[in-house]
Amino acid sequence: MNDKALAVCLITTLTMIVLDTLLGILIAAKKREFSISKLPQFLATNVFPYIGGLLVLAGIGYAISDMAYLFYAAAGMVTVKFSKEALLDKVRVLFG
Repeated sequence: MNDKALAVCLITTLTMIVLDTLLGILIAAKKREFSISKLPQFLATNVFPYIGGLLVLAGIGYAISDMAYLFYAAAGMVTVKFSKEALLDKVRVLFG
């Protein structure tokens, strides 16, 4: 597999996760439901597992190119979860 393609896929997927997280925080702040004390638990249970898992699989895919398909499969599933439509819905809630 191409290492550049793996890196682009990783960066794209991580960007979607970060955007989704930031938009969720902004929506909670707009609704006055945001609590800074709950943020660490939210990140630890809902964000970092995705990021950590992707980083581990990307590392394995980089080290053993025959295993890169595992990373691409996981990145595909995560991308579907944090899909463009979900991000657009959050933007509409925030600014609409």
